[in-house]
Amino acid sequence: MNSLIFSVWVLMIVFFHKRMHRHMRQGNVKTGFCSMWCIDAIFAICGTVVSFVLYGYRFQPFFTFRNGILVLVYLLLAFLFVLATPSGLALLRKKKLSEEAVLTAECRLNDTLGIVRNCFLVILFFLPVLFVYVRKYEGIKYLSEWKEADVCGGFCFVAFLVLIPVCIRQAVFWMRNLSEGEEIEEKLLLRYRKQLQYRHKNKFL
Repeated sequence: MNSLIFSVWVLMIVFFHKRMHRHMRQGNVKTGFCSMWCIDAIFAICGTVVSFVLYGYRFQPFFTFRNGILVLVYLLLAFLFVLATPSGLALLRKKKLSEEAVLTAECRLNDTLGIVRNCFLVILFFLPVLFVYVRKYEGIKYLSEWKEADVCGGFCFVAFLVLIPVCIRQAVFWMRNLSEGEEIEEKLLLRYRKQLQYRHKNKFL
């Protein structure tokens, strides 16, 4: 197994996203969002484990003061990310969110995080290809000085660590909002559905 496994996974994720967009154009916007973020969360968790094994990271002994500090810093950053989102810690309460400003901000946040996720997916696809195939060609010998475990492995590991809290947070949000929403929420989702239909029709013009 080599780093091309990430490129293959990204292709599968992109194909799944395309299928979900088709599903969402038919009216199942919440279900589509929830499915995509759940799959993305699983992808991020599996990617972290695979990159840990593939590139031979060693944290022996694991329970050291340095590693403990790093874990605490990571958890703190993940908590601050959740806290900074429009819903904040209210996402963990049983009561659904109903304020128009919060729902609008959540839709914009969803689009923003979707763009961030897509950027990571693009890099996760091309970076392994760069190290497995491209750097073998003459004329780009400077790439041969780069160590795959340092550049590709390091980026993949960090990228998955970033994607884990993002995807899990979004998956939890859409899971909690799968039930029939209020009028404001339905209007926002209808507008997003129309945007998807408009983009789809433009591809064939």
